Amino acid sequence: MLFSSVIKEFKLLLRDLHGLAVLFVMPILFVLIMSAALSDSQENPLRDAKIVLAGSADSRLDENLFAALEGEGLNVRFVETHRLSAFQAALQRGETDLLLFNPNSEETPLDKERPLRLWLSPDTDRARLLAIKGMVEKHYTAERLNLYLDGSEVKLKGKSPLVREVEKEANRQLDDKFAGINAYLEREAWQETYLNHGGKEVVRPNSVQHSVPAWLIFGMFFIMIPLSNVMAMERQTNTITRLRMARVPAGKLIAAKLIPYFLINQLQFAGMLALGRWVLPKLGMPALQLSGCLGVYAMLAAAVSLAALGYGLLVSVVARSTEHAVVLGGGGIIIMAALGGIMVPTYVMPDIMQTVAQFSPMGWALSGFQTLLLRQAGLEQILPVLGRLAAFGLLTLTAAAAVYRGQLKKQVRF
Repeated sequence: MLFSSVIKEFKLLLRDLHGLAVLFVMPILFVLIMSAALSDSQENPLRDAKIVLAGSADSRLDENLFAALEGEGLNVRFVETHRLSAFQAALQRGETDLLLFNPNSEETPLDKERPLRLWLSPDTDRARLLAIKGMVEKHYTAERLNLYLDGSEVKLKGKSPLVREVEKEANRQLDDKFAGINAYLEREAWQETYLNHGGKEVVRPNSVQHSVPAWLIFGMFFIMIPLSNVMAMERQTNTITRLRMARVPAGKLIAAKLIPYFLINQLQFAGMLALGRWVLPKLGMPALQLSGCLGVYAMLAAAVSLAALGYGLLVSVVARSTEHAVVLGGGGIIIMAALGGIMVPTYVMPDIMQTVAQFSPMGWALSGFQTLLLRQAGLEQILPVLGRLAAFGLLTLTAAAAVYRGQLKKQVRF
C-alpha cells in the first residue's frame, strides 16, 4: 500500500511540470544570475569608481596619498587645486563619482588640521561611499602621521648627564606629539558636500530614499499575480465566452481589466510614499523626503504601472493556468529585479552583467526614481526613462492584445 501511494505521488509530481519548475529551474536561474552579479564583488568592488583627487603637485602628502590609492587599484586621477570648479561640473554631468580635496599639507599643525573635502552626487551608493572613505582615510592618516613623525627618532649612545638630559627632552617632545596624535584621531575627518543635478548643495540623502523606490517598483510589478488569477478564473468559468457572445470588443475587455489595476498601482505608489513619509519616522527611521514636483513623480509612477501591467497581461494571456502564471510571471519579476539593481547594486556587477542590467525595466524605473529623489532632477532628465518604460508597456500590451483576440476567436465562433 505504501509503495503504491509513493508511486502515485511521483506520477502526480511528474504531471505538475510547473511545480517542478518552481523547485528546480527557478532556483538554478536565480543562483546563476546572483552568482554572476556578485562575481566581482570580492575582488575589488571599488575598482570602477571614478575618483578625482585635487591637490598640490608640490605636496608630499598629496603625492603619497595618490600613490597609495593607485596601489589599491582604484581608478583615481590627480588634478591641480585650481581645477576644482571644472571637476565639480564634471561631477554634475556624471563624468566622475567622487571629488576629493585635501586642504592640508605636511606643514599644517595637527591641531589646525581641517577635514578632507568630498564632493559627490546624492545618488552615490552608501555602502560604496563608506568603503571608499574608509580606504582613503586609512591611507591619508598613515601618510599624515608618517610625515608628522619624520625625524622624531633620537639615537644616542652613552649615559653621560648630557645624554640623559637630551633623552628626557626627546621623550617629552614625543609625549607631546603622541598627545597631539590622539587629539588628531578624534577629529571630524570629512566634510561632505552633495551636489544635485543643477549644481546646488543639498542635504545628505538618507537610507529610506534608496530603499523605498526599489521595493515600490518590485511591488508594482507583482500586480501580475491578481491579474493572472482573474484571467485564469475567466477561462475556467467560461466568463470570457459569455462576454464574447455579448459582442464586447476585445479592446474594451482589456481596458476594463487594466483600469482597476492601474488605480491599484497608483494606490501602491501613494501608500509607499505615505509609509516612508509618516510611518517610518514613528519607528525611529529617517523620513522619505521628496524633492521637486509631485506631478513628475506621478508621471513616473504611471509609466512604471504601464510597464508592469503590460508584462502582467502578457503573462496572463500566455499562461495556461494560475500555477503557470506564477512560475512564468513571478520568476520573471525576480529575474528582472536581480538584473535591474533592486536586489544587488549594479556597481558591484561585472561589466557584462551591467550591460545586461540596462535591459531590465525595473532598472529603468529605479534609475528614474533615484534621479528624482537623490539628484533632485526634473522631468527633462527622466524623459529617456519614461520613454523606455512606456515603449516596453505598449509593446507588451500590444502583444497581449493580439494573443487575447486570438483566444477569443478560438473559443467563440459566430
